[in-house]
Amino acid sequence: MVYEDQGNRPGSEPAVVPARGEVAAFVDFENIRYSTINSFGREPDPLSWRDKALTYGLMAVARAYADFDQHPPGVRTRLDVAGFEAQHYPAKRSSDGQGREKIQSRADLNFVIDVINTALTRPDIETFLLFTGDKDFIRLVTTLRNRLGKRVVICGVPGSISPDLVVAAGEQDPLQVSQSADIDKQVIKAIDAYVQQLHDGFVPTQSHMSRTLWRFLDRTILPSEHIEAKVMEFLRKGILTKRQTVNGQGQELVTTELNFDNPLVRESLPDRMPPRFSGLPVDPALDEEFEYEDQYDDEEEFEVDSGDDGVPAPMGARTFGA
Repeated sequence: MVYEDQGNRPGSEPAVVPARGEVAAFVDFENIRYSTINSFGREPDPLSWRDKALTYGLMAVARAYADFDQHPPGVRTRLDVAGFEAQHYPAKRSSDGQGREKIQSRADLNFVIDVINTALTRPDIETFLLFTGDKDFIRLVTTLRNRLGKRVVICGVPGSISPDLVVAAGEQDPLQVSQSADIDKQVIKAIDAYVQQLHDGFVPTQSHMSRTLWRFLDRTILPSEHIEAKVMEFLRKGILTKRQTVNGQGQELVTTELNFDNPLVRESLPDRMPPRFSGLPVDPALDEEFEYEDQYDDEEEFEVDSGDDGVPAPMGARTFGA
């Protein structure tokens, strides 16, 4: 039998993975999609899930769960191409006593039921890959591993995986989301173009940049609904930096500007000098309490083009890995 290393067990050597056999792959689609968008500013690639699953064995079962009406229409086609069955469960909508809408997912419950049914009806499948980072599945994982004797591997998005979920499973094999430096360079150039067109006395702020940057980007490079996540990613990587300053109207603001000490920024804009904005450095994690938008009140407002799918990817749409 041929073996290869994939994933790891907490506090132990990398897991040894049989190169043949049958596996079951179950995808908590909302968890994986929103985590990928929030962390990497891009849509997930189901083909990468397929390739990961095939390193463990043949995909006897491969399913993805969500209310797919809440996601772009092309999602189901990409799942079909990768060999995953889209399990559509519309969310239940209701109102509380104050008339506020409540949305309750039905996908997670059916995810759990199908995993257990598969474990009971397909005893020949010994390995279960769970594509999620949600700690709500801890009891499912412990049941599979401790009572049914199954091998469980957590395949979540780095930074959004519950450590307790991994401990319960015993091993993980995180999804690797490749980043294109060429795309980042084009986004950097778009940010520079956005800054250049600001009127004298106006400074770039994170919220205004996130709302306006779509005007300077080709949607095929970065969909407008992913811009906010990309801006936050750039702040984490030091491509963007924050400074406290005073604008031309005498307002105290926190600017969000390109960091010309960053190698990728210098490589993307070799002939550009740092902009005219100056001030004291600010902790990137600072809540933008000084970022008043009054400075833009006289400017024309532009709506963010959500594209043909019309589905935004809200930051913090769900809490993962808490």
